[in-house]
Amino acid sequence: MATTLPSAVETWLVSYTDNNELAENIVFLLQDKLEHPINLNDVTRETLEQFPFLSERQIENLLEYRHDRDFFATPYELSLIEGFDEQTLSLLMPFVIAQPCQQRTPFSFKNSFQYAKQQITTRLDYTIQEKRGYLNGNYLGLPWAGYINYQLNQEQFSLSATLEQDAGEPFTPPYNIGFDFYGGHLQWKNIGVLKNLVIGDYNAQFGQGLVMGNGNSFGNWSNLSSMVKRQDKLTGKKKGSETYYLRGTGLSLQTKHWQFTAFGSINYTDLANGIHRTLSDWEKKKSGYQWLVGANIHARYPHFKIGTTCIYDAFTHLAFMGLDYRTYYKNFQFSGEIAVNHLGKIATLQNMQVQLHSSLLYALQIRYYDNGYNNASGYNSIESSYKNGEMGVFSGLEWQISSKIKLNACADVYQSLQQVYRVSKPAIHYKTHLSLAYTPNQNQQLLAKWKWTLGERNASNSNESILPTHRYTKNQLQMLYQGTFNNGCVVKSGWIAHFFQYNTTDLCLGNVVFQDIGWKNNCLSVIGRLAFFDVPDYDNKITVYENDVLYAFSNTAYYGKGVKTYLNIGYKPYKGWGLYLKFSHTWYWNQNSIGSGNETIEGPYQTYLHFLLQYKW
Repeated sequence: MATTLPSAVETWLVSYTDNNELAENIVFLLQDKLEHPINLNDVTRETLEQFPFLSERQIENLLEYRHDRDFFATPYELSLIEGFDEQTLSLLMPFVIAQPCQQRTPFSFKNSFQYAKQQITTRLDYTIQEKRGYLNGNYLGLPWAGYINYQLNQEQFSLSATLEQDAGEPFTPPYNIGFDFYGGHLQWKNIGVLKNLVIGDYNAQFGQGLVMGNGNSFGNWSNLSSMVKRQDKLTGKKKGSETYYLRGTGLSLQTKHWQFTAFGSINYTDLANGIHRTLSDWEKKKSGYQWLVGANIHARYPHFKIGTTCIYDAFTHLAFMGLDYRTYYKNFQFSGEIAVNHLGKIATLQNMQVQLHSSLLYALQIRYYDNGYNNASGYNSIESSYKNGEMGVFSGLEWQISSKIKLNACADVYQSLQQVYRVSKPAIHYKTHLSLAYTPNQNQQLLAKWKWTLGERNASNSNESILPTHRYTKNQLQMLYQGTFNNGCVVKSGWIAHFFQYNTTDLCLGNVVFQDIGWKNNCLSVIGRLAFFDVPDYDNKITVYENDVLYAFSNTAYYGKGVKTYLNIGYKPYKGWGLYLKFSHTWYWNQNSIGSGNETIEGPYQTYLHFLLQYKW
């Protein structure tokens, strides 16, 4: 199919808008599974755990069903398994097949290339309006961004190479010789006791991520099952961020129940976070070397897992060690990790999930990050971007009211233990979230959401050295309908409203209304959007998920007043070939310039193009 991801999956992704980099990694994983579906008759628990929308109970029930019946004759048998409601089926069905198990071919370098699937992808992004940084000469390069990526994937071997360039980055000496970023990896998997060997760029995820967690992860609000980090592995980096990865080598050895991993990374310290457009950015690109070493050992049994991870980060001169566990008892699941650095600063994350009824799941998470813990390599499960100085309690309920209706209710109470951005003192914050999903069949869904936030923020107009803080509230409402019909027509309608009030100021209202319509078949996908927005306050900006080209996760933050439209086209003219194009235009009704600093565009219009070409063989 010529689309990027099924409409139901894209709708589910709307729940996760916190971090584009991590979300793009998830999109990349799901797109790979879409192109190479898993076989229900030989899929492992580890592979099923990669799908963040599957709960532990659903995975357990699926494996038990297969054990009792030996064989899936068709993927539609999933509907017979307890816990697989219409929403779960609509999410999972595009990624699975049911075929007889095939005998694994013994590994050899000849087989690696003979039976491998290969692809090369190139992408180009371009903004038509010229930004201030190009006009004043501050940007050293040209106003286009793009990458070239090659992949070779086989069951036990993978290879990837990436050349990448951000808009404004120089392409010629004395700054660069060609692209700004070069990366790639070689990886061998599941060869005897060799679980994993990766050389080059890779991600690592162990335990709950407090010590080592730069892999894929979803936030609590998207799905209660995704609270628990389930992957203990090294993964070769195929695409994505220039900052969330390790560069070096890692080795994992595995027996029946035990796995030992050692890994190391050495790379340039990049204080510009991967963007090198100006002379100042360029000077920060290679300000020194950053090296890191670590190890993990864990034992895993059907209903119990325990492990320990340690790392030493030479850049921060900090060492970390953690102990993690996961266990199941009847309807209870417990998991967590406690970590400490060599200065004695601790962090802990403890999860409990209880299946109160076959249709009712309760989850509780308690977290505490000491001041000064600050592990740059750990997964950030807290609100602060500094990964320290916070304590909180999160709880939630998922109620499958019927096979077609699901209710999700969550609450989070947390306190910062130190000054953070725009809050000059420790403060308590509250968040609640309520969503109701009605899925009449696997091709349609109606989603309603409400989110409420109560917190504190500095008084921006104060002249005091220690700024006073005042309360603010934000209510977010969302209604969304999406449907895919038998004739290939795709419809998505949405309304999002934010209500923001700071201290005693007037209530600020922001609205976005959008309509998508498109058509898909096996070789062509055409989807267009028309959106109207009126968001007068930047603090009340509204983030909306958009269709984009292959592998891309795109969020637009609406601020101001105007209209936005885009057209997204995917076309597969011949076997192996795919062309993807996105044309987007935004017209602001209440301003004569867009952006700030070097990113400023003079005028009320912003138009950009995304183009991607792929060949697979």
